[in-house]
Amino acid sequence: MKKDLGIKLGKSFEFRGEIYKVFIFLVFVLLGSRMAYLQILQKDKYNYLAQKNRVKLRKIDAERGNIYDSNGELVVTNTLGYRLVYLNQRVVTNEQLKEMSEATGYSEDYLQKRIKYGEIVPYTKENILVEDLDLDLAHKLMEKIGDYSYLEVQSYSKRKYIHDSLAAHTIGYVKKITEKEYENLKEDGYSPRDIVGKTGIEKIYDSQMKGKPGYDYIEVNALNKAQKIEKSKDPTPGYNLHLSLDMRLQKYMEEVFQEENLSGALVAIEAQTGKVLTLVSYPTYSLTTFSSKISQEDWDQITNDPRKPLTNKSISGEYPPGSVFKPFSAFAFFNNGLDPKTKIFDNGVYSIGKWSWRAWKKGGHGTVDFEKSIVESVNPYYYKYADQFGHEPIIDVAGNFGYGKLSKIDVFGERAGILPSEKWKKKRFKQGWFKGDTIILSIGQGYLLATPMQVAVSYMGLANRGKAYVPHVVDYMENGSEKVEIKPEVLYETNYPSWYYDVLNKALINTVEKDNGTTKALRTPGLVIGAKSGSSQNSRFDETHALVAGYFPADKQPKIVFTVLLEGAGGGGRVAGGVAKKFVDKYLEYYNEEMKWI
Repeated sequence: MKKDLGIKLGKSFEFRGEIYKVFIFLVFVLLGSRMAYLQILQKDKYNYLAQKNRVKLRKIDAERGNIYDSNGELVVTNTLGYRLVYLNQRVVTNEQLKEMSEATGYSEDYLQKRIKYGEIVPYTKENILVEDLDLDLAHKLMEKIGDYSYLEVQSYSKRKYIHDSLAAHTIGYVKKITEKEYENLKEDGYSPRDIVGKTGIEKIYDSQMKGKPGYDYIEVNALNKAQKIEKSKDPTPGYNLHLSLDMRLQKYMEEVFQEENLSGALVAIEAQTGKVLTLVSYPTYSLTTFSSKISQEDWDQITNDPRKPLTNKSISGEYPPGSVFKPFSAFAFFNNGLDPKTKIFDNGVYSIGKWSWRAWKKGGHGTVDFEKSIVESVNPYYYKYADQFGHEPIIDVAGNFGYGKLSKIDVFGERAGILPSEKWKKKRFKQGWFKGDTIILSIGQGYLLATPMQVAVSYMGLANRGKAYVPHVVDYMENGSEKVEIKPEVLYETNYPSWYYDVLNKALINTVEKDNGTTKALRTPGLVIGAKSGSSQNSRFDETHALVAGYFPADKQPKIVFTVLLEGAGGGGRVAGGVAKKFVDKYLEYYNEEMKWI
């Protein structure tokens, strides 16, 4: 007989049903609460997300500032450029590829790679097919762009270099920002598609010239095509730059270099302000080419040119200064007690033990004092006293006049040269300092390297009797409502006795005025010029580099300081002096009235 366990199955099922009803009720309560939350409390958020599906944000680039020369002549401005964009991001059909290839002339393979791997613009989701579209092709495509719902031709502000290659190293060019540049600049408000300065003043003053972008909120259709602008903000244009460069002088001197097939640099600076009047580096290159697409052929041609056209020789070229360095050696000698009237006899050679160093003049220069050592550039005079006083006094004076230091010019890419020392040589070559190092240092050879700008800055110090200013090519900036002037800034001040400058100035003048002077090529009726020539040996050229440095007027407060360096040209006073003379003559042609008041 089975035992009755007392289990009521019917009532158990009823209990379970009640639990199920409560569960269903709770689910509906939760769903209702969630709907209320989304529809009421999160309304704005989801309206925004829905809006994003039909509205895109398009950045409006600010107009980059223009560049003008010292006479108000427009040098750099902006024009329209065009780019071709694909609107379907990474999705493409074979039929579309064929249509695009026929329309643009680009191969299907190229277009497919661009669509697959090319840059997609944030916010707009546009795929950049061709960044710098050929002008004729752009106009052709704009005429029938309606036939291609997936393509769009967009205009943008593109840099226009009016003189193309003139003062190219100084001005510099712009190009799309790189990933590395963006990582360094994004905190300053730069975006991944910004155009930025790559060299020259375009790079140094990029943040001032770029302005502040605006934007458009654009309603688009299902094909990502713009329908109307819903909201916009105008961009703020960048600052215009007004240069101290006189493009008339710049053009003339670059033509001199071209016609005479010269490679090198010319620097001309206002002695009392640091304003750079002319800054030549030759050969030059096309700013238009480098700011746009550059072909492999053009790139290979310019990079394989032994004259190195991309190097800014005026501020980045490092050369032994040669005999233009002698005034600074002389100041070191004076500082150690040498009387400039003291005479030595030069027989054409200076010897230490078995080592000998010769004068450039066979048989020597005879009886020589300081003035004659400058006028005729007598090397043994410097050998003797460098040997007597050592290298450290020379290095100290040279450092005080800017050698081995940046001039701080507002042009990108400056180098500091080399002012050697015992410590430097030991670190660089694991060697001590030898007597021979001191001997050749005294005439601006050996390990000593300087840029033409450094030489000019050192002679600015001589012209101003111990004071030099930071050289600058931008005179002032303005954006219509605001003007920012670049004021003279002292680079260095020295404290040598005034008679040092007196005896040196007289010697530099006589170097030009006397028949035995090495810079007599610079003689100019009605104008007193002080100058020193130099030749420096090098391994790259068969001939020595030719240099000349000086200032004028030398009988009053000098107004202009200049330096000319010609690579492998030989004959410093004759060749470099001849180029400097052409600059002086042209300067007087333009500024004669101004010079009369000096």
